[in-house]
Amino acid sequence: MAGGGPLSLIEAGALLDPLGAYPHVALAVSGGPDSLALLHLVARWRNARGGRPDVTVLTVDHGLRQESRAEAMGVADMALGLGLPHAILTWTRADRGARALQQAARAARYDLMAGYCQDKSIAAIVTAHHLDDQAETVLMRLGRGSGLDGLAAIPERGSWAGVPVLRPLLDVPKARLIATLAADGIAFADDPSNRDTRFERARLRGGHDALAKLGLSAEGLARSARRLRRARQALDGAADAHLAAHGHLSEAGFWLLDARCLTAAPEEIALRALAQAIADVGGRQAPLQLAKLEALLAALKDAPAKAQTLGGCRLQPLGGELGVFRETRRTGLPVLPLAPGERALWDNRFRVELARGAPFLVTVRALGEGGWREHRDASPWLAALPRFAGATLPACWRGDDLLFVPELPSRAAFTRAPDFVASFVNGQAP
Repeated sequence: MAGGGPLSLIEAGALLDPLGAYPHVALAVSGGPDSLALLHLVARWRNARGGRPDVTVLTVDHGLRQESRAEAMGVADMALGLGLPHAILTWTRADRGARALQQAARAARYDLMAGYCQDKSIAAIVTAHHLDDQAETVLMRLGRGSGLDGLAAIPERGSWAGVPVLRPLLDVPKARLIATLAADGIAFADDPSNRDTRFERARLRGGHDALAKLGLSAEGLARSARRLRRARQALDGAADAHLAAHGHLSEAGFWLLDARCLTAAPEEIALRALAQAIADVGGRQAPLQLAKLEALLAALKDAPAKAQTLGGCRLQPLGGELGVFRETRRTGLPVLPLAPGERALWDNRFRVELARGAPFLVTVRALGEGGWREHRDASPWLAALPRFAGATLPACWRGDDLLFVPELPSRAAFTRAPDFVASFVNGQAP
């Protein structure tokens, strides 16, 4: 991987070969140099493998710039020219202030891609994060006083709403990706937000030369992140073992933890176990702030009988257990129209599907506490759920009429024919 020239076929193959373990992957391609290099490298690698695995190219149009649609169409033309199907996913909620704009856009991007992958049974998302991204992330998190997880920065493998996210170019400098495009005469889009100093990452890019003079090179920072990731993986393994021994993740989308064992565990393990449980249940995959997690653990120790909230979750004491449930929130959970034959991702937690032979379009929304109380007598499985879990299940409605609620373990419905099925997608390690 040395030098600044284009990636060779042998280098690219070594980086991309792990993608072959997946039958179908989606490439996140924006039109910038990094993702276009990924697109062309994957197309070339895939051709050498006889056209496998299946690849779909996804471009998210955030609608934040006038040129964005044309750029997305340009990616579509390029993908189709390489023989790869392409889809444009449009963000319709681009109404955030600039201060949180990049965070909101990132979450929307992954929400849209994960939803598409769940709908189309695509096994993984592949992104073009590279070594310079890694170094910038380390610096940003260093400035915030992040702990080990933050400084370990971007993982090679993660997940979003149950869909694995793979980053095969994480150790490749951006200059080599640009050189790869230049060698093939491929033009790319220039997003001016990358130089907009309102955004922290853009400010860091402007200071690269000054940082390098201080010895803070991208390569050195990324090397530190790799070493910290080894420690993070070991601690995550210990937290997973704690959850397996002292907790239970229900297909109904909630965790039950042994409260005494959680608070008695080493603090780092307890924090990681809490973070994992909240990520599984809360419907969002963005990491929680370490300070908030630390405050939560302290509150659970100081007031073990008191409910707490964090990350879209309600942490509710239940005897000797701590339940981690989806929080309903003041605005409620999503409302999703679903047509016969459609599949979709609801609340970033459940993949829902309406049978092709269903007689009409339905609405998917939370069962609600009233619905759970009214209908629990019809199903022993539903009656056995804690009310906080039952209230946040996806249910199938037509107007104000509840049609059916899926019994998740058996994929059956308790009020009508099993036209509507749902499966919990979080908590699945990539």
